[in-house]
Amino acid sequence: MSDTRIKEILYRNVFDSRGVETLEIDLRTRGGGYARVAAPFGAPGSRGEFEAPAYAPEGLAAMPALLDREIIPALVGLDANEQEKIDDLLVQIDGSTNFERIGGNTSSVLSIAVARAAADTKKIPLYKHLQGDTVFTLPTPLGNVIGGGAHSLGPAPDMQEHMVLPIGCKSVRQAIEINLKVHKEAGRLLEKRDIGFAGGMDDEDAWAANLNDVQALEVIEEAKKRIEDETGISIRMGLDLAADRLWNSIKNVYRYEREGIERSAAQQLEFVQSLMDRFDLVYVEDAFNSNDYDSFATLTSNAPSNCIICADDIYASNSLRTLVGINKKSAHAMIIKPNQVGTITGARRTALLAQSHGIDIIISNRSGETPDVSIADLGVAWNAIAIKAGVRGGGRIIKLNELIRIEQTEVNIQLADLNSLKI
Repeated sequence: MSDTRIKEILYRNVFDSRGVETLEIDLRTRGGGYARVAAPFGAPGSRGEFEAPAYAPEGLAAMPALLDREIIPALVGLDANEQEKIDDLLVQIDGSTNFERIGGNTSSVLSIAVARAAADTKKIPLYKHLQGDTVFTLPTPLGNVIGGGAHSLGPAPDMQEHMVLPIGCKSVRQAIEINLKVHKEAGRLLEKRDIGFAGGMDDEDAWAANLNDVQALEVIEEAKKRIEDETGISIRMGLDLAADRLWNSIKNVYRYEREGIERSAAQQLEFVQSLMDRFDLVYVEDAFNSNDYDSFATLTSNAPSNCIICADDIYASNSLRTLVGINKKSAHAMIIKPNQVGTITGARRTALLAQSHGIDIIISNRSGETPDVSIADLGVAWNAIAIKAGVRGGGRIIKLNELIRIEQTEVNIQLADLNSLKI
């Protein structure tokens, strides 16, 4: 067998898709395996309250000392094939409950590099290294068409993502193409609707438009109907409200700056339900602030049978917070982001906990992205029903293209069947 022991770890600061500094790791094994992984970074306004901090309290400036003196000496010589052992060691090195000393980006980029180098040493894809020989499915791409909230500058909708989800595609490539068509058609419609629209995009390469949330949904509704007529594929719409950014904890209201409206929790529930009914939404994420499990549960209980209520910031890929949500029946699905919880092992344990209680998982990118494609492999390995990787843009389409390659390699692999979801 090839030698998967870690031989060398190098690091540097590079820049993510938003031009923000982030940590990149090169990791080599004695058997010739190699991985280069750069950490994605959530925008300051979109990082959840309960996720691990990105880096040490002093920021990236503290990383050379931590890496050179503590982390790299502890990892070199260990077997990269022993993922859980290495990830648990990273937890021990950090010494806090949520990677508050070395940062979740630091630990997760090392964790992913370990996994990728082990897979490369064994000459197998990352998803097979993580899960072995099993029946894999491909996550369906959720396409972010019009952006807003913390991901946009200037006049924009208050909610963070206005999305589409193609239903019943025969391949992941077809689903990706459908999302691209809707995105392009929405751009054409925005040119006609907004005289000031100049083709600008937000952090996640969704259109940046001078609209409120209802107007954004109206544009997408028209665009998706045109593409449905062209392709014969059913397309549904979704929202990520990122409600933590709307929540005013002093006044206990959701503040919609664009509309100049404040909504209580009860009014927020009524508003979201009206959007679900009017636009036949298939997906609603983070409709309430990340401490309000009960409102999440009420929305989940009241949602139509074909609409997925998804939790992100409230669960933060954290198993303890996820367990609270499971017990309260707060969501049908949850977002998984490895750097929220700090390691592949931590994210996997949360995913398994959720799935064992009937909660579907959705693997997700961050607003500041890098060329790493690992979330595509994680989505396949962990049977995620969907992937949030935007629609276009270099750091996003590269992940979607990786799914196309996996689809070509795994001859019998199928796209996750969202028609069969029983919520």
